[in-house]
Amino acid sequence: MRKSCRLVVDYMNVLMLGWEFPPFKSGGLGTYLFGFTKALSKKGTKVTFVMPSTGVKINPGFIEVVQAEDYAHLDLIEIEGFDFHPYSPSNNIIYSEEVKSDLERHEAEKNINAYGMDFFSKVKSYTVSAVKKMTSKPCDVIHCHDWMTFPAGIALKKAKNKPLIVTIHSTEFDRTGNQFPNEKICKVERNGLIEADKVITISNYMKNQLIERYNIPEQKIQVVYNGIDKSSYIVDNSNFALNEKVVLFLGRLTIQKGPDWFLEAAYQVLQFKPNTRFVIVGDGDMLSSLINKAIAMGISDKISFSGFQDNVKQFYSIADLFVMPSVSEPFGLTALEAMASKNPVIISKQSGVSEVINHCFKVDFWDVNQLTNKIIGVLEHGSLSHELKHNAFTELQSFSWGSVADQCLEIYKEVV
Repeated sequence: MRKSCRLVVDYMNVLMLGWEFPPFKSGGLGTYLFGFTKALSKKGTKVTFVMPSTGVKINPGFIEVVQAEDYAHLDLIEIEGFDFHPYSPSNNIIYSEEVKSDLERHEAEKNINAYGMDFFSKVKSYTVSAVKKMTSKPCDVIHCHDWMTFPAGIALKKAKNKPLIVTIHSTEFDRTGNQFPNEKICKVERNGLIEADKVITISNYMKNQLIERYNIPEQKIQVVYNGIDKSSYIVDNSNFALNEKVVLFLGRLTIQKGPDWFLEAAYQVLQFKPNTRFVIVGDGDMLSSLINKAIAMGISDKISFSGFQDNVKQFYSIADLFVMPSVSEPFGLTALEAMASKNPVIISKQSGVSEVINHCFKVDFWDVNQLTNKIIGVLEHGSLSHELKHNAFTELQSFSWGSVADQCLEIYKEVV
């Protein structure tokens, strides 16, 4: 009788493609990739991480970071299935504004051209450079994160004859709040999901979107929830004796994150609790309209716009309550960060994190009355706030980057 056998893989060599890595990051993806790759490294996995050029060397000490060069002439290699041409996308204001603000910030502080102004041109340049540099690089598996890296991942899969895994952290539908998604980006997302040997996503909320929007077979998708390094967010806010209650919003100021709904709730709360300050941390294409809206509402003196911040821990430390009113949130890592910082949390039901945390309040993003009531309830009742904080912090014990790494390693072994 013929014996069955399986390949046992103890050591993995992963070629990983991502768009950002600390200190160059614009949101949760950079935080995810730092925690995830560090955990993989601790488990003996060799990771070569390819990101766009930043102009400065990045060496976190636990992975090799390779930066894709900028090419002035993008016709060096024709990438199959990637037919973008450099242009300023009319339907993609979120990207262009986000990249522009990030570039301007770094140029002002360090004179570093981190991402460039023409996003599609940058993506194609990254693809060309990654393929040229990495085709001969040994690896067991290729792992891409989000659509910007999919064309390079597909080309490398074919050139190297290695399995391709893609993790999708958000879709174009999420980033545009399900309004006017860019069809070319949707095409790249769909192609990456189809070409992948396995798809990882960060919630069942997102998994269902991939099935419904892109017709991806359910058995091809595996959910791996985000982790968190709890110790790095524990803060002592006992030294902050503020004379106002502080309600915190932290995220990109885009339609996806729901900052306009946050302002609507702020207006209502201030009618009952005028001694409250609403702090908005982040930058994005909605910033000007939000400032104007706060002025028109007559509450601008109670709204603080901090802009983009590298260090968000200081804001968690002064907050009495964290609110995440996202319109469409694949996961919502900031909710875990707030819980680790011992903040009570209110999140939208339209989020992946709502599937896995219980000690918080959950509301529909559009239900301003319900959100207002929950905010007032937490601010007025110290015992309720304490219970939410204590139980949520305890609940976080089940979230770790080590667990994320373990689950992804099993997927690597499966496809290899």
